Amino acid sequence: MTRQLPPLNALRAFDVAARLQSFTAAARLLRVSQGAVSHHIAQLETFLGVALFRRDGRHVRLTAEGAEYATAITGALDRVEQATRRVTQTRRQQVLRIKLFPTVAIKWLITRVAEFHSLHRDMELRITTTPKLVRLDPEEDDFTIQIGNLPQPGVHYDPLIEIDLLPVCAPDYQMHMPPVRDAQDLLKHTLLGSIQRPDDWHLWFGSAGLARCDIPSGLTFGNSALAYQAAIDGMGVAIAQMELVRDDLALGRLVPIHPRHVSNGETYFLASWEAALATPDVAAFRQWILSKRSVGLGGAGLPARIASAGDLPVSAASET
Repeated sequence: MTRQLPPLNALRAFDVAARLQSFTAAARLLRVSQGAVSHHIAQLETFLGVALFRRDGRHVRLTAEGAEYATAITGALDRVEQATRRVTQTRRQQVLRIKLFPTVAIKWLITRVAEFHSLHRDMELRITTTPKLVRLDPEEDDFTIQIGNLPQPGVHYDPLIEIDLLPVCAPDYQMHMPPVRDAQDLLKHTLLGSIQRPDDWHLWFGSAGLARCDIPSGLTFGNSALAYQAAIDGMGVAIAQMELVRDDLALGRLVPIHPRHVSNGETYFLASWEAALATPDVAAFRQWILSKRSVGLGGAGLPARIASAGDLPVSAASET
């Protein structure tokens, strides 16, 4: 059934004029002419069939019917304003908050998130990093990307990136250094790694049959992103998580110095609140980021969805 409402512009003019008891002051506040306010009031009076104001020269005052109507209209408009404010403030506060490891942010998410922003310009993303494993806090986080070793009630996990280890270096470094024909030859090079991932080189050399004690010390950095940058700058050979340097390999900033790549059995998961999965913004981001995942590209594949925290692999790794 269609609502029988008076012209809304006339209601707005009446509300202001009734509160100010002046058509002139109402016109200034509404930034229209006094004649426009008078026209709106006359239009409303015709619609209602009653006089709302008594005109006395340059002065106006509400009639009894006008005062009663003004009370009702002001209350109704106040409720509309409050509801509008709640909705707009809620919309402004719908910021998607993503907390993750620095290397995953720098080497994987940041290079892809511009696409999401171009598709969803009405959404605000807030990306922060931490060197520690994230336990989602509903007051602070909507998503994290991390190695799946913090099962948490109420959190949904999607496998996102499998970790395959690959030794990489800058093309110029490869050209000017002794050739690497087998894993043993890498021991003659400066090895770059992350203090947070001390076992990666040992795992890779171990897969080639070299004992842990045979691996020389090299240059160690606070996170893997720094080690990858050092490799790009020609400082040595980094042991890289293959998916995190995929862009560098594609652009020729890095090259594999040896073809062996080794899965360490770890996977990065996208973690989000189960209760929020149906929320439009959360659902849109989750759907987009899962379209970028690399699970199954290297090493053994994983199910497309892990619904239970108990299914997650356990790892001692922290920052990447």
